[in-house]
Amino acid sequence: MHVFKPCDLTPLTTQLAKNHHRQLLVLCGEHDWAITQYARLVDAGAEQTLTLSTHKQLQHAQWPEHLHEILGQEFSVALYDGYSGITPNKLAALSGTVKAGGLLILILPELSKLDNWIDPAIKTWLSYGYQTNASLFLKRWQRLIPSLPISVLSQKYGANLNIPASQDNHQNNALQTQCRVISTLRSQLQKGCTSPSVLSADRGRGKSATLGLLVASMPEQSFIICTIQYRAIKTAFKHLALALGIEYKGYEKQLANLHYVPPDQVLTMSLDDTIVLVDEAATLPVPTLVAIEQRASQCIFSSTLVGYEGNGRGYTLKFADHLSKKHTTYTQLSLTQPLRYNHSDPLEFAINRLFALDSHYQTDAVATLNSIHFTELTAPQLELDESLLQQTFALLVSAHYQTTVNDFRQLLDSPSQRLFAIMQQSNILGVCLVNIEGQLEETIQSAISQGTRRPQGHLLPQQLFHVQGQAAFLSSRCARIVRIAIAPQQQKRQLGTQLLNYTEQQLSATVDYFGSSFGCDPQLLQFWQNSGYQLVKLGFKKDKSSGQYAAMVIKSQSALQCQQQSLQSYFEKTFYYQLMNHYRDLPYSLVLKMILKFKEKPLCEALLAQFRFIVTKNTNLEQYSPLIWQVITTHPTLLSDLPRISQQLAISLLLQNNTKEWVQQTLSLHSKKQFNIALQALVKELYARISIKSE
Repeated sequence: MHVFKPCDLTPLTTQLAKNHHRQLLVLCGEHDWAITQYARLVDAGAEQTLTLSTHKQLQHAQWPEHLHEILGQEFSVALYDGYSGITPNKLAALSGTVKAGGLLILILPELSKLDNWIDPAIKTWLSYGYQTNASLFLKRWQRLIPSLPISVLSQKYGANLNIPASQDNHQNNALQTQCRVISTLRSQLQKGCTSPSVLSADRGRGKSATLGLLVASMPEQSFIICTIQYRAIKTAFKHLALALGIEYKGYEKQLANLHYVPPDQVLTMSLDDTIVLVDEAATLPVPTLVAIEQRASQCIFSSTLVGYEGNGRGYTLKFADHLSKKHTTYTQLSLTQPLRYNHSDPLEFAINRLFALDSHYQTDAVATLNSIHFTELTAPQLELDESLLQQTFALLVSAHYQTTVNDFRQLLDSPSQRLFAIMQQSNILGVCLVNIEGQLEETIQSAISQGTRRPQGHLLPQQLFHVQGQAAFLSSRCARIVRIAIAPQQQKRQLGTQLLNYTEQQLSATVDYFGSSFGCDPQLLQFWQNSGYQLVKLGFKKDKSSGQYAAMVIKSQSALQCQQQSLQSYFEKTFYYQLMNHYRDLPYSLVLKMILKFKEKPLCEALLAQFRFIVTKNTNLEQYSPLIWQVITTHPTLLSDLPRISQQLAISLLLQNNTKEWVQQTLSLHSKKQFNIALQALVKELYARISIKSE
């Protein structure tokens, strides 16, 4: 058994300090041995030390639930106790707190045992009823760690220090780059340039600090900074305060000429001549970014390309596509060198490899799709084939703005997941990630019904049950489509539809229904409707980042047709009521997509006669709107071919019950006469459609 002293690390820490670098040090062995060695090597109570562990013998240890409790701090030594559970988001975030010359210490069993070791965090990725006897995520680590710039202190094998070669300090270059970026942005803004600027960087490059210093350099100009979490932009406020010589206590939402506003409020407030800074733009959906860009006269979008709480590759591709279509030119800037430590940092390199944060999808366009084939990829396949794994994760990252390194572990360690892919030779063109849910035993069903249990996973069956209390959705087997990701350059070629069809074919013999939940926008809803899925539920809370409600769609096999029809009928009946209250702000185009799929009822003769009567009259809104509402809700497809202004008038005014004044302003109907003409046109167009249908 090896025992280590602080002096054993001196050659390593001395060289790291010279290089202005950081490194990962793995303590491998039995838990108590590793805790003892850590106590010998490090003063855990020192101000510059952070210890993450649930071990009771570790003094000053903590196990924070949220990442914001970790980020924004700096330490010379940070410990992560792997025996407390490997949560990738937490470990990756902890790595960002280590100062230049410092160490991130990770406690693990001997590397030779990782392929058969189950850590406590594995339960996070196990749906109720599923078990596993190994972690492929940790098995991959077993293979990778010896090849990375990582030092190891082993209980069994002794010390293997990875002392880096000497390297010049390039931090002055990073500061000069930051100054040039600030100067370029300030010049663009002062010229009144209306095309947006995009600032991109990996974590630790001083991106948020750059925004704060930019604001400080233009003290007479008003700025708004927005992001999902206020804590993410504290660095901007901190550097603004330092530059202006004022106090920042760490919680102010307004400081000098900078004001923090959440993204959803930016979409509704008056901006005037205020410049909008969108930090961590990759954590927002592209439609939200587009809406902000359209409302602001001047704006800067800043985002992390590789980070701990999400990955910006997908944002970069999709938003850049929008900007290039709208603007002939726009400013693109980047910060490539880290500010807090020297470039080629061993810790950053190791963390990026361990969590596949450096995954890049090859963007070469495929000339022909003739040679493609569909297949299922298993977790063992992905663990053995690093190229397949990196391609898969890069695709998932590009498809969703909130993909994190926790999702990377789930990809390898969740036995309830299935992955289907479109391949061309060894290249992946698209993936469909599915979670198998349901088939819960009666005791669990009863507990769910009574509200005493909420079993891990099984999201779709539980949510469907809580709509009408239909236990069939709990007892039946479900395939929840978690995500469909198609290579950016291969989109709009029907590959997503083909991949979904293949997935259904592979699973149809073993599941009773398919379903999915997503942020509801017209394009996505259309995709699912075209594939035969029915909308059965719309959430009541908007997503803070997207401003969208969660939609739930299902497609059942014959055994559950009655239950699905009951859900559809219930949703349709309640939706018209909710439209006049909770969903008054839904875009009319989305409402139209929904109601055109609703089941229609025949128009009775009495209703037709009454409607026929008002066609020749000057339509009085207060008197006749209930009649028009009844006609539309009975037969919503009457709206399908109407002019856009008539569709919007019918939905915004009559179905959503918005005020006459709001509708007039939104539709640019500036006078009472224009409004009445538009309303009369709507009535005549509806009657014309009724006449055609009755022929």
